Amino acid sequence: MTRTYVTRREYDEWLNEAASLARALRYPITPDMVNDSAGIVFGDDQYAAFENGLWSREPYELMVIFEALNEPAVDGLPVSAAHGSEYSGLCDKLMIVHPGKFCPPHYHQRKTESYEVVLGEMDVFYGPEPVRVDDEETVTFSPMPAGSPWPDGVALPAGREDTYAALTSYVRLSAGDPKFVMHRKHLHTFRCPADATTPLVVREVSTYSHEPTEHAADKPAPLPTWAGLHDNAFLSPAANTGRLVTHIR
Repeated sequence: MTRTYVTRREYDEWLNEAASLARALRYPITPDMVNDSAGIVFGDDQYAAFENGLWSREPYELMVIFEALNEPAVDGLPVSAAHGSEYSGLCDKLMIVHPGKFCPPHYHQRKTESYEVVLGEMDVFYGPEPVRVDDEETVTFSPMPAGSPWPDGVALPAGREDTYAALTSYVRLSAGDPKFVMHRKHLHTFRCPADATTPLVVREVSTYSHEPTEHAADKPAPLPTWAGLHDNAFLSPAANTGRLVTHIR
């Protein structure tokens, strides 16, 4: 029977390795950032990744996120601008992905983000055309580049292959490359290459992250219209539920 949990020892080893990497790379990790919500397993069927270990290079959807800043940046705004403020704000986080592992395909209706590879290499797969999420006309200023075709031999997580079909463009980013911007409403995913010798460590700087966790009800919303907003639309239904809780025994 495939397990649907990670053991406490496995989880703590995963988080401690990630936190040590982050500190070595001078990211501002504080003790409260190393917690039971930082390690994310995107659905019950992805816990099989721990059976052979995170260095097995098998394709699964799981990662670590250390969020150092998520600032709504609403103070001082004119009241008349509040209706558009959910597309603004500031977020700074470090994401750590082991070889062969993925962040699952998704898009954000509100958030635009940028990637800076701090260690290793990052395979980014995305759709060059925005997803149509409503009938409202959107601003077009600097469209996403078309990118390259996928390289051969990319192993995808079993049972979720169809969620990657619309991500037709590809780019590989390395440490020292310019920041890569992913516009809101664009499907995207990324992985650490399976043959990598280190985990991928990538710094994401973005607009505010509307990402409720299982404890979100305890946190006040900066504006009433923000209450309950969730800006992650994962293509796999299991990934949508798995984002909110990690089962640790």
